[in-house]
Amino acid sequence: MKIFSDFEAVKFPEENIIFVTHSGYLYYIYNIKYKHWKKHSNAGNDLITVSKYDEVSREEIMDATLGIFPRKETDFMRLCNSSELCIRDMLDLLKEDYSRYMSDGSIVHTVHTLLLESDICHKSFLEVKKIFDNATALRLNNKQVLVQIKELCFTIIGRDIFKQEIGIVDGHDSSSYFWIMPARVIDYSDTNSADNVAEMRSTEISIEEDDVFNYLTPFLYKYYDDELEANKKRVDSCWIDDNGKEQLSFVGGFEWYLTHNFFTFKSMLDILQDISDTIDALSSGGENEFIVKLREKRGAVAEEELIIDFYRRFIYRMEYMMNIGEEKGYDLISFMGP
Repeated sequence: MKIFSDFEAVKFPEENIIFVTHSGYLYYIYNIKYKHWKKHSNAGNDLITVSKYDEVSREEIMDATLGIFPRKETDFMRLCNSSELCIRDMLDLLKEDYSRYMSDGSIVHTVHTLLLESDICHKSFLEVKKIFDNATALRLNNKQVLVQIKELCFTIIGRDIFKQEIGIVDGHDSSSYFWIMPARVIDYSDTNSADNVAEMRSTEISIEEDDVFNYLTPFLYKYYDDELEANKKRVDSCWIDDNGKEQLSFVGGFEWYLTHNFFTFKSMLDILQDISDTIDALSSGGENEFIVKLREKRGAVAEEELIIDFYRRFIYRMEYMMNIGEEKGYDLISFMGP
């Protein structure tokens, strides 16, 4: 049954379950027996053939949604536990419920930052709702609400998350970030295949691609080795020629998108030494080849303390990553773009 837009509901009678799909992808699941909704853990990625499932009647939908026929996706979000929602879902609910405050870009940015930085995201979401409810009851203005949310940020995170800095994110950020981690090639037949490369995700960091471009590419491009076996064997495409033989083409050079760029630990140590030398030059007002390249990329080397702080944190993280990686048998560092 079509519900609204590209959302449909179908029944899986064998399991007594209703599936809610968007453009054929599974998003929400309702257990008829236990009267329980949940958001699918891999929402938006699992495609199902809707036509193979039984139809759901309007009455069945109404019964599952507490008598209110859903008109938009947020109606389903409200039926699920907040711990199952992603940050985008939480922001959509807040914008719908508290449009007076969430129409303010500064408040949206602050709330978004809090949710991104929180270890237990849904609990922070519930605390934000309390602030908005209280602000609505007391008719607080936007500045007063912004102050309260920033105070909440400090209380929950335990540090000033609005301190200006060039970010390094723990773990994997799947948006416009480079993913940096130890790696080990298992099969050199194609090092562009996820099945052939072991990744040490436990020490992974993510850095926004613009920051990689502005602050790291002068070092990465200098030490990237196109002749390194792991880099030479990144298959780009394969085809059968007129003689029936398989032909391969390979990725060449430092690749910006969704491809491993491998560096040996020795190369990474050379990179870190050059970054350390650049920190010294920036601190003393000196100059080297990398500072010149930074100026070329950014027009001028401004906010030097921010750059120095970023480089120091990057060196610390990479040294730690290589120490742990070496202990576990990894011998390469991978930089992979979004």
